[in-house]
Amino acid sequence: MNISQIINATPSEVDNLRVKLMDSIEFDFNKRECNLIYKMAAFDLLTASECKASIMLMTQLLGDIPIPKENND
Repeated sequence: MNISQIINATPSEVDNLRVKLMDSIEFDFNKRECNLIYKMAAFDLLTASECKASIMLMTQLLGDIPIPKENND
């Protein structure tokens, strides 16, 4: 059984979610994506980096932490 079957998602949906999670600077996930991230975390299907990214994005949203800006000096 693969990840897609475990969390009831298409393989492309899982791949797109992984890319979006790692590329995100601010929390911008819909209810379906949040549900899939939750299921992936529950079944230990996220990498350490994906877990870190999801935690940072969610705490940024819930803690009203400003989005970090890049210094282009």
